[in-house]
Amino acid sequence: MLTDLLFTLAWWLRKPMLRLVRYRVAPDDVKARLNLDPARPVCFVLPQRSWTDLFVLDRICRDLGLPRPQRTGAELPTLSRPGYLYLSVLLESRLASQRAPGRRGAAAALIQRAVADPQFDVQLVPVSIFWGREPEKETSLFKLLFADSVQAGAIRKLLILVVNGRNVLASFGLPVPFRAYMGETGDPARSVRKLMRALHFHFLRMRTATLGPSLVRRAVVIQGLLGSRGVRLAMEQEAKDRGQTLEQVRRRAQKIAEEIAADYSNATISFFEKLVGYVTHRIFKGVELRGLERVRELAQSHVMIYLPSHRSHVDYLMVSYLLYHAGLVPPHIAAGVNLNMPIIGPLLLRRSGAFFMRRKFTGDRLYIAVFRAYVDSLIQRGYSIEFFPEGGRSRTGRLLAPKTGLMAMVVESALRQRIRKVVVVPVHIGYDRVLEVNSYLKELRGAQKQKESVQGLLKAVPMLRRSYGKVYLNFGEPIRLEEFADARLPAWREQLLPQSDARPEGFSRFVSQLALETMRRINAAAMATPAGLVGLALLAAPQKAAAEADLIEQIGQFIALLQGRPYSPDQHLPITDPREALAWAEPVIGTSRIPHAWGDLIVAESKVAVRMTYARNNIHHLVAMPSLIANFFRSRFVLPEDALVTGCRLLYPFLASQFFLRWSADEAEVAVREWIEVMVRLGLLVRGDSGQLRRPDLHSPAFGRLVTLGRVMGETFERYGMSALLLSQERKLGRIERARFEEDCRLFAERMAVLTGRNAPEFFDSALFKGYVSTLIEMGLVTERGDGTLEVDERIDRIAERSMELLSGEAQQTVLQILARRPV
Repeated sequence: MLTDLLFTLAWWLRKPMLRLVRYRVAPDDVKARLNLDPARPVCFVLPQRSWTDLFVLDRICRDLGLPRPQRTGAELPTLSRPGYLYLSVLLESRLASQRAPGRRGAAAALIQRAVADPQFDVQLVPVSIFWGREPEKETSLFKLLFADSVQAGAIRKLLILVVNGRNVLASFGLPVPFRAYMGETGDPARSVRKLMRALHFHFLRMRTATLGPSLVRRAVVIQGLLGSRGVRLAMEQEAKDRGQTLEQVRRRAQKIAEEIAADYSNATISFFEKLVGYVTHRIFKGVELRGLERVRELAQSHVMIYLPSHRSHVDYLMVSYLLYHAGLVPPHIAAGVNLNMPIIGPLLLRRSGAFFMRRKFTGDRLYIAVFRAYVDSLIQRGYSIEFFPEGGRSRTGRLLAPKTGLMAMVVESALRQRIRKVVVVPVHIGYDRVLEVNSYLKELRGAQKQKESVQGLLKAVPMLRRSYGKVYLNFGEPIRLEEFADARLPAWREQLLPQSDARPEGFSRFVSQLALETMRRINAAAMATPAGLVGLALLAAPQKAAAEADLIEQIGQFIALLQGRPYSPDQHLPITDPREALAWAEPVIGTSRIPHAWGDLIVAESKVAVRMTYARNNIHHLVAMPSLIANFFRSRFVLPEDALVTGCRLLYPFLASQFFLRWSADEAEVAVREWIEVMVRLGLLVRGDSGQLRRPDLHSPAFGRLVTLGRVMGETFERYGMSALLLSQERKLGRIERARFEEDCRLFAERMAVLTGRNAPEFFDSALFKGYVSTLIEMGLVTERGDGTLEVDERIDRIAERSMELLSGEAQQTVLQILARRPV
């Protein structure tokens, strides 16, 4: 009776109390995600008894239009009277009945009544309420008093509300069907225990995913690193090699640890979230986010290793910001030591979870040991980690070849420990326009990279007055690390042991396979942004200009291709209307519109065209295969399908290497045939009675669209043709030095760009030619000797011939003229 009176009093006093509360809900579209069945009652389940949590839940349900939890007393929830339960009360009732048989609490008795009625069913919705989202630190009196805790009593809960009431997160789990659990076993009591156990683990996992592991003070972390086995052995060896005392080496090791270690602070994370939110909404028109729900599910039971593409300094902020905003704990981020700038580094980045690493530390035994021990400690404690597999930001918009140094450390640490399961999450980050694109273009032309500094950051403030379109972030298909290792590194369980330094044979090859698979999955999660689609169409047009109607038609053609044969299940088209895509992209990328009586013209002026290549390159790979097919009809009217497939298979390895395409060599043939069917269906190709394929009639609109599709990859095939021809010629002359050949390819492309009127420094990016030679080596067409020279197989002549067939007559003539006049 007294409890009912107190509850009624609290209920009437809740309104002034709830004015202090500012909440966020996860997931954002909670009502749609829950998809509650209107024909079955609802009962919310809270992890522990808390009237404050209940009142906040009631307000959230009212605001979102969800059924509002009500006291049902001794009655079961009904359609008109949704209920609520405290899991902690149910567990206490069960334990009490075990100690004193025949004694049951009111809640447990209610459950037994529900079990006994086979006609009764209810949707159980677990809800976790977090106040302040502060992981409990080991030694902090303030946090003991005001941090959220499952043991908090009524008075302490009131203090928590006052201190943390403006930072509340309500995380809703999917409905659990009560009757489905009751049908799982023949024993109702066992079914109830199983249901309660499932709910109990759900709340534990959700707490871990939202708050992360308990934080350890930075000083304790550093002392732990210095006391680890690997660091102690490295210090002893360093002292012996350098003739120093152990204390001198220990002081150096401590400086290294202090340089590396993060100083994670929830207060800084909260501040940073507001700062990044302000900047994001100031310069971007929003964020298009995909794939979050599978990340939310995995984060409850795995250590998360986030591996994003790297195109901007904004990347560092976006993953953490969006995870925190979605109710998940942000990761510790590996950042280059160049970002450890005064004030910004120690006060903001380090306290937001950044740990710093030197660009190069090969040969520094002590640094390697300390850094490896730090990575070990993060994974063993269950902290999520984020780093960029490319190592640095892409200056062209394409993915760079992955660096495997840090990845090898993380993988080794993850596989050596046996407590926690680890999952690798590829993340594709794209932009309508990248903030640093102008500086990238200068660097591609040979300018020195500007060192990061506070002054440079202040110079970037005027950017806040510009609009850069949207950010597009997609969490790709995860890689469960143990399963990936079981398939490709069979001996790892026996050889990668916690107290051993030995690596299994083939470990480096395994890490390289994981890195390449990660890059493929990053590209598989690409979003076809409006700016990217406009870039594909306009940059493929002659003189980078097109009539508005023609441009819209070509954009629509790309959309139809990607809808007809999606590149992957994770591919996404944010805008599917070509007119809307053009309207969105025009002000962002800065194209010019020239009014004309016969219809407006859209033009990409010189600088705009160069900037536009970056957005195009983000999604270039999505149409690489159909563009390859289209190019075979550049100089042919008709072609047998099998011959077309054979030609595509011959050139596919080069595309796959440059663009990290998702298909293996065997799968590529199937993909080519599927693309052919889509192109036939769209009228880009015509299938004859004999099964041969021919291009559309010369005067038809479809022929123009086919030609434009071919031009999309035109520059890529020009590079292949130039490189293959040059290599074929060099083979006949004798000795080929790899470094000199790659530089000759770059000079060849640079000359080609000038002669064809291209103002595109990414056309002669040296990294592309290094990758081309590496692919030839992997295919066995080229062998690299120990002295850096190349031995070339005569089959390169056929590759050169096939590559040249894909070029226009004008391009072929220019390539041959340059080759004929080059100095030997």
